[in-house]
Amino acid sequence: MSKKKKQFSEILDLMKAQFGDAAKAFWVYDGDLCPGCMVNKVDLMEYEGKEALSLNFFMYRERGALIAYVLCGNCAMDVLATPPGTVTTPRHKSIETNLIDAYLRHLRSFS
Repeated sequence: MSKKKKQFSEILDLMKAQFGDAAKAFWVYDGDLCPGCMVNKVDLMEYEGKEALSLNFFMYRERGALIAYVLCGNCAMDVLATPPGTVTTPRHKSIETNLIDAYLRHLRSFS
């Protein structure tokens, strides 16, 4: 296993432990397009002068699914610029909507 995959796996394990029994399923969004904008490709970004990956998690409570996803640099910087205490923004709503749609498509692929 590559170092990056191992790090990702370790982070996913930590998130699973944090959500405990609330997470009935775990899924990684692996689409090529950023779930924030559905335009840009997901890739490494520059953050504080270093290469970084914007790894995030969303709990789709209706299904009890913990969804891991990566944002493009533009969307990641937009989310990072959100003022402290802000519960949700239009970007967050887009991310949630796009992830839910992708997760439901994934589930339908099994039927």
